[in-house]
Amino acid sequence: MKDRYYHVDLKNKTIVLIYMLYFGDMVSISPFLEVLRREAEGSKILLVMDARFQEAVKYNPNIDEIIPFDRHGREKGMGATWKLGKKIGALNPDILLTLHGTTRSTLLALAMHPKHWGGEEGTRIDSFFMDWPMTIETYNSHAVDKYLKVLERLGVKDLHHSGMRTFTSPEWEKKADDFYRAHGISPKDRLVGLSVGSSTAEKNWPAEKYGKTADHFAEKGMIPVFFGVPSELPLIEKAVSVMKSKRYVMAAGKLSMGEFMAAAGRCSLAFTNDSGPMYVFDSRGVPTIAMFGPSNAKFHHPLGPCSKALSSWDMPMGPEHVNKTIASGQYTLISKISLEDVIEAGEWALAESESIKRE
Repeated sequence: MKDRYYHVDLKNKTIVLIYMLYFGDMVSISPFLEVLRREAEGSKILLVMDARFQEAVKYNPNIDEIIPFDRHGREKGMGATWKLGKKIGALNPDILLTLHGTTRSTLLALAMHPKHWGGEEGTRIDSFFMDWPMTIETYNSHAVDKYLKVLERLGVKDLHHSGMRTFTSPEWEKKADDFYRAHGISPKDRLVGLSVGSSTAEKNWPAEKYGKTADHFAEKGMIPVFFGVPSELPLIEKAVSVMKSKRYVMAAGKLSMGEFMAAAGRCSLAFTNDSGPMYVFDSRGVPTIAMFGPSNAKFHHPLGPCSKALSSWDMPMGPEHVNKTIASGQYTLISKISLEDVIEAGEWALAESESIKRE
């Protein structure tokens, strides 16, 4: 069924958003939040999100209040979900938008009882209560654009935005500066950030190739910085084991999410898989080279003018989630992306960045 278009007054309202996905997803909705804030003059915007990733949007000026939900901990049951919905309902929300529909979002909405409800259905019963049902996961546009289309369907005409953005704090910036200083890095040093892991092994470009990439740019006077979570340390150790250069910084597991965002912004170039850090580097204005295998670069590529996605194959448009693509085995392994192509893309990104700075 084709989505309908509505004419919704977003001004001077209490607007609740439900979006409980992951780190990178929280970055990808930053253009949506920017446009919503501009259009919803005088409104209060509340975001219900996964408690684990709230630092990703903690200082976003386009959100008035974050409502964290521990969906994998003590609040994961239906009772806790209903209780939170009732608590939010006491704020008398005028508009509820579910940006990713699940059984949990349905339960929250029913308990909340907003004046108007739109977005993606979580269960079959949603359509009986929704004022503005929509298909959000269309698989025919970039992740950023599919959320902007929600606002377009609500009647918003001006969808221009500043790209994906993350916001830090003086505290996080100081922690990042202290970390670099402790590793002998001065503000004048040029850093190349590397994030060798992701949520799925099949999405990981070979760690050894990351190490050789780091070596190439170390020879050009840059200092490699390896970011990640503690579980990615074995991959990072594989990367550094093939490096000739012994000057690199191990940041994995040593920075909070917010501190990582601040530290990432110091890099002059970054290399990542399809992952949350990819979106963070890009959102901080860092030229980002991202490698894609089973996930679709058409939908998730970085947006910066000096960023580029390299894919192991020309994945067709279609409704396949990355996990289904992996299960099918019908894709080209990410390892097929050559070291030479990645280094060439990095060189292009640096040259493009310098050219823009000179303009």
